[in-house]
Amino acid sequence: RNLAANHVAAALVTLVYLALVIAVICDMKPPNSPRGIKRKTHTNHANAQPSPRRRVEVRRVAVGGYQGGLGTAKMALFRVPRRHELRQFEVGVNFSRPKHIASFSRIKGQPNTRKLGGSPPVYKEAKVGESLTKGFDQAKWPVDDSTLQDVIDTIRETEADILSGFKGFVTYRNNLNKILGTPYLRNNYSIRIRRTKEGWIRLDIVKTPDPTDTTHRRFMYMGRRFEEISVKNPSNREHCVVCKLRLHEHELLVAAEIDAILPKSNPDTSDEKASPSGKSIPSTDKFSGEWVELKTSKHIQHHGQLHSFQKYKLLKFWIQSFLVGVPVIKCAFRKDEKIHKIETFETLKIPSIIRGKDYWSGNVCLGFARKVLSFIRAHVREPDKEYILEYDKPWDAVRLYEASASKSSNDSKVS
Repeated sequence: RNLAANHVAAALVTLVYLALVIAVICDMKPPNSPRGIKRKTHTNHANAQPSPRRRVEVRRVAVGGYQGGLGTAKMALFRVPRRHELRQFEVGVNFSRPKHIASFSRIKGQPNTRKLGGSPPVYKEAKVGESLTKGFDQAKWPVDDSTLQDVIDTIRETEADILSGFKGFVTYRNNLNKILGTPYLRNNYSIRIRRTKEGWIRLDIVKTPDPTDTTHRRFMYMGRRFEEISVKNPSNREHCVVCKLRLHEHELLVAAEIDAILPKSNPDTSDEKASPSGKSIPSTDKFSGEWVELKTSKHIQHHGQLHSFQKYKLLKFWIQSFLVGVPVIKCAFRKDEKIHKIETFETLKIPSIIRGKDYWSGNVCLGFARKVLSFIRAHVREPDKEYILEYDKPWDAVRLYEASASKSSNDSKVS
């Protein structure tokens, strides 16, 4: 009996010891626990008190909708549509044919060289095999000192009545290129905006420094070289035209540099020329005496390059030429830094090249630009106050803010 009692006592002691060990283990925190691993705790949600948190207000902004304002926040947002939302911009877009009202020329990098009138140089076909990098090492890079004041002065001196009662926009074409391409291109840009005392709005280019690395400069030079060898009697003067046009309810006076003008030719000599895309494109005889845009691009050798050319390059070609009514584009396809072939594109036929491929829509570009111009007009109200229109990562919205306010402070003030 004593032996049995001893066994029972020993078993009880063992149980008590095990219970104490288990209790200690459960109450211990794991030493050197890995970073980021947290112990789960159970909360009685019925009696739990909410932890204090900073209140964050989130708003959904409709496509083309405005968020914030230019009151105390000093910033307004125009949401850029996602791919599946683009089609709504195609509806009800009216665009008038550009009307040439004035022209001038100037020497890049030399102030006070503006001259009224003049004509772009006459186009001549460059030779296949011509080097596009010849003279690169000796090339000079003049600073782009062009200003919108040259355009305004030209208008006042030639068509002064146009600005009387004008309530639209005055701009270089470059600014519209950026706005129209926004739905499809992820290229950052900034535009300075100011409403004048007369009531019209000026859009000024915010210049960015030219690239300094050799690779980018070679590409820039090849484009410039093609322009030089594609005209008769090249000079250092840039020829600009001013066109009047209307995008739905918005009137615009748009200035653009014109590369060349096609020579007069016999209309009976027209023929068909093959394009890299497999489509036949008529010769430019029917456009004799018309403006022509000069471009370069990499020689297309496989489907991936064709896809990129049609989706991005042709969009840029179309926007730039369509806006001011340039009917023809001459594109030199380069290979080994030489002209491999020269192709002619008719501006109005470019959309048919990408038809059915869902790459881009010209009507979407125009409809989007119309909404952005309305957005600018709605918020830029005070005369002689400068604003910045900006598009940058994360590519979700076009931002408009006062130039006197810092960008970082604006971001925190948007409501």
